[in-house]
Amino acid sequence: MSSSCTRMVEIPVVVIILALLVLTLIPRVLRRACVLCFGITYALAAVDPTTLVILSTWVPPVANQTLNFEYMELTLDNKSLVLVASKEGNIFVVQRNDTGFTLIRSIDLVAQSVVPRGQGLLNGMYDTIGNIWFTTGGILGSGDPTQTSIIMGYIEPSGKTHVLRVPNQMVENGIAVSGTTMYVVTGPSGADDHANATGYMYALTTGPGTGVTTLWKASYSAGSARKPGGFARGSGTTPTLLGNQYLAITDNSDEQISLIIYHQEAELSGKQAACSVPLFQPGASATDIGTLAHFDGSEYGVFVLNDYNSPPVYFGSGSINGAFNNMSIMAPGVTRVTVAGDGSHCKFAWNTDIRIKSVPVLSTQTGLIYGYTQNATAADLGQYEWYVVAMNYTSGAIEWEVRTGAGGTYNDDFLPGTLGPDGTFYQGVVDGLVLIKDGVAA
Repeated sequence: MSSSCTRMVEIPVVVIILALLVLTLIPRVLRRACVLCFGITYALAAVDPTTLVILSTWVPPVANQTLNFEYMELTLDNKSLVLVASKEGNIFVVQRNDTGFTLIRSIDLVAQSVVPRGQGLLNGMYDTIGNIWFTTGGILGSGDPTQTSIIMGYIEPSGKTHVLRVPNQMVENGIAVSGTTMYVVTGPSGADDHANATGYMYALTTGPGTGVTTLWKASYSAGSARKPGGFARGSGTTPTLLGNQYLAITDNSDEQISLIIYHQEAELSGKQAACSVPLFQPGASATDIGTLAHFDGSEYGVFVLNDYNSPPVYFGSGSINGAFNNMSIMAPGVTRVTVAGDGSHCKFAWNTDIRIKSVPVLSTQTGLIYGYTQNATAADLGQYEWYVVAMNYTSGAIEWEVRTGAGGTYNDDFLPGTLGPDGTFYQGVVDGLVLIKDGVAA
């Protein structure tokens, strides 16, 4: 294994550098979230990108808020805004500036009787005209309770709220927004939760009046239950936008999941799905990790990670070096599917037998996908060694690995990685943040 890496270049759409500071992943033992925890308090942290010194923090002004950092939104324009929802029904908009963080907007959807107390708020995201789209929901594999209905809608800049209520379904992932359209995937709950159940992919937009318009709704196979090690009852993937044409999710079919590519615009024929392709090995096929996509000018590459039988999230109980670190029990597989630019077909491109349980990141300049993995042979012996790995975009070949450390404190715990400036890769781990930089090949 190499101890050096080639140059890495940040991708503007995913880098979370604000000015000269990193707003990044500082988890402690309580949550798998982009969060700095002081006891049971959740906070944003601005961290120096070179020294990793914490420069400033922000704590919600309302007590006992469980912030959903899994699906917070960062705007990388000159406003440097962070939008984050709390399970308790609040939406906070915080601005990062030279002196710290400033709360510029706070919306309490429980106090407004939009969200009932006890029904968790999960998502919040801006559209292009300043509306804030939101959904209730939760992540079952992280301990959230099952909800037997959904509240989805948007808040105008004036504060006026519009909602759509859906029974017997639950939102278990993030949302995607393009223009004034929100895309959200739901999973079965309540009366809809049974063998061979159905989930739905929705495209929603504004109006008319006080309502929310459903542009289209398409069903998918949600299977019969959560997969071993899984987080979601239905699809485990947040909708991924492929340009302005398509979007991608996976289903949760019992034997073997599939990647489904939908048209973003409503199809007059009623056939919303453009194409689909089965993933991984039958009987060991699942994902609860968001897909990664790239357009090379003629076709899309969509990357899907297998996490069938993944180890659990670490909640701080038990030994930090316990069995939750063992990724060797998890089915391997990182797959790239090629989607034609005209949507005429989806084709399997390659599969690499490696175990990754956190969302990777692609550098279009180096042509490498950067992720976080583990030495499976050592893990079988109870020795947990962690590595940053770089895979070739075209072939899936592993180009290099860099060892970051050993033991539970270096476990990524399902947290995503981020590329920063000057060839820097950041990875959130159980007890902090790992940083590696460019090196010269030996």
